[in-house]
Amino acid sequence: MVFIIILLLVIIAILIYLLYINYNRAEKAVVYCETYVRFILALYMKFTSTRADMKEIDRIGAFQADDEVGHIFKDLDQSIDDLYAFITKYINTDDSDQDKDKKTEN
Repeated sequence: MVFIIILLLVIIAILIYLLYINYNRAEKAVVYCETYVRFILALYMKFTSTRADMKEIDRIGAFQADDEVGHIFKDLDQSIDDLYAFITKYINTDDSDQDKDKKTEN
């Protein structure tokens, strides 16, 4: 009887230790995820600013022509759209300003 109680206490201690380790790992994972979300949102804001600057510089549409510069311009524009789609699909943002910016740009 005493042996079973001691064995159960040891098992409980091991399980508590494993829970503690997993809790610490989960906390670190949350911090990493929050950091990545902030990085992606900052990257999106930088791309959006760059897109606005490019469109302001290219008032007559010279960059959007069918040459190499136009191809790069379209690739950057598509990259910004892809990043926005990723953010809206996988990252829960309550920032309505981003949605307003996206609607006014298109």
